[in-house]
Parts: sequence; C-alpha cells; structure tokens
Amino acid sequence: MLNILLRSASFVSLIIIGYLLKRSHFFGPKDYSIPMKLVLNLTLPAAVITSFASSTVDLSLLLCTLIGFSMNVILLGVAIVASRGRPRASRALWLNSVPGYNIGAFALPFVQSFFPATGVIVCCLFDSGSALMCTGGTYAISSSLLGDKGGISLKDILKKLTSSLPFMTYLSMLILSILGIRLPDALISFISPMAAANPFLAMIMIGMMFDLNLDKDTLKDVRGMVAIRVGAAVIAAACFYFLLPFPLEVRQALCIVAMAPVSVASTAFAEKAGADPAASACINSLCILISVTCIVLLLMMFGTL
Repeated sequence: MLNILLRSASFVSLIIIGYLLKRSHFFGPKDYSIPMKLVLNLTLPAAVITSFASSTVDLSLLLCTLIGFSMNVILLGVAIVASRGRPRASRALWLNSVPGYNIGAFALPFVQSFFPATGVIVCCLFDSGSALMCTGGTYAISSSLLGDKGGISLKDILKKLTSSLPFMTYLSMLILSILGIRLPDALISFISPMAAANPFLAMIMIGMMFDLNLDKDTLKDVRGMVAIRVGAAVIAAACFYFLLPFPLEVRQALCIVAMAPVSVASTAFAEKAGADPAASACINSLCILISVTCIVLLLMMFGTL
C-alpha cells in the first residue's frame, strides 16, 4: 500500500511540476507540443513494443478493442440525446467533447508503472478500438448530424489512422504477437530506456496542458459533460470489474482505462465543428483532475485486495 501511495504521489507531483513550470513561464503556453511529440512518436511506441515483446496476447483479449470502440459510440449516443434542442455551437461541443479517451498519454503510463505487461496490452487493444472514433469517426458523425457537408470521409479516417504511429505500432505488434513472431532481444534492450521514460514525459506533458479558464456562459454545459464522463466511467469500471470473464489484472487495467480523461484531439475537433475551444479545453482539464483522483483511489483499493 505504501509503495502504491508513493508511486501515485510521484505521478501527481510530475503533473503539478509541469503545471507550475508553465505558470512560472519556464514553459510557454504551447510548449506542451514538444513532450507530446516525444510521447507519441518515441516513448509510447517503445512502451507498446516492449510490453508486447514480454507477454503473449490471449486472443480473448481482442474483445478489449471492441469495448474501446463501443464505449465511444455509447458516449456519443448519450451526447446526442443530452444536447438535443441546444444551439449548434453547444451541440458541437457536446458531440466532440463527451466521447473519446486519452489512453496512450494518460492511462497507459499508470498501467505501465503499476501492472504487468498484460495490462499494457489491454490498454493498447482498448485504444485501438477507441482510435477509430477519436481520430475522426466522432467528428465525421457529429458533422453529419449538425448538417455540415464537409464531414470527414471513411478515406480521411483511415488516412489519419495509418498516419498515427502509436496506432500502427499497436496494430503491427498485435499481428506479430498473433503470428508468434518475436522481435530480437537486442532491439528490445535498445528501446527499453525510451519505454521507461514514457510515464515521466506523459505526466509532465499533462501538467503543461492543464488549464481551467471557466466561461460562465458555458459553465452549465461543462458541468453536464463532466458529470456524464464521470458517471459513465464509474458504471463502466464496475461492469468491467464485476462482469467481464477476464483475469483480475485485466479487469483492473480496464478499470483504470475507464477513468481516462477526454482525448487530447477532442479540442481540435470541437473547434473545427464550430464549438468554443476554450470550453473543450476546460472539460479536458477538469476530466484530468478527476481522472487522476479516481485512478489513485482505484490503485489504493487494488493494493488492498
């Protein structure tokens, strides 16, 4: 228990350090893009490769990919119903800010540090399904519902997926694992330091992105969306833990994934759909704050089981 508390405190302190460094102008407001590029293009793919290399994929875990996709679809459906009758800009905010999960840069570093390699694979499989919506699927559907003619096509979504290094790494390692092909041990040893750096860089990046500029005009919408995210996370975590026929460590990893905040890409898509990007960023920041608290509490609970 003490070890879990200390490591959780370390994660939280890294987020606080990243935030304080930004507030003290050591980093500029947009400098988070630097660690983000490192995470998405170096440390996260390295973490995925080393995790798959040290564990075999049970084909039953492929269900996690479907779960990741389904959770996004369910949240989008809830957002569609909850935003019915609202102004267009408000609906654009709801439809693009309620669905989506930040797995690679948020949930995965926690799982990487507290769970065996199987837990990381669970995160990767969930994120593979979620990515189908987060990288353009949600925006394409919302654009169609809002009456836009310039919605993203299936071709655009596939282009975004294939140009995403983390997604292609997930897919490649999954195929290699299913085929029973192992990467050379020398390669795994070479990239292990990069994989180990993923939690550190990801937490610093989250702190640098954190912002809470609340607009009174959109505060009600923000509260509603955050409440839906939290409620959905709690229900999903309970279902994952008590209902799924997976080993304990898999169900626990899925509980952590369920608590992940909104995808980083949601703000960009919300703005493109005509919503207030500041409101979307605020939702993301609030979800990060709540997610950290919930994940730490879950880790403490799991440590006592």
